[in-house]
Amino acid sequence: MNMNLNFNITKYAGVMAFYAVLTYIVFPAIAYFLFGKTLEAAGNGFIAGSVVSVVLWKVAGVGVVSRM
Repeated sequence: MNMNLNFNITKYAGVMAFYAVLTYIVFPAIAYFLFGKTLEAAGNGFIAGSVVSVVLWKVAGVGVVSRM
């Protein structure tokens, strides 16, 4: 079976790893230290990181992955 993929899997994995770090580590850590060192602040950072990741994917990520 020959599957013709329209994207580069290595670039896709790299972009997804970047968004995972942004969403799960960077934004919660920034929010935790800037907004009171509480679990609620970290949760709000997670939400903000998720929104930023989706927007970045729609604006730039799709273009990076689809270019060969």
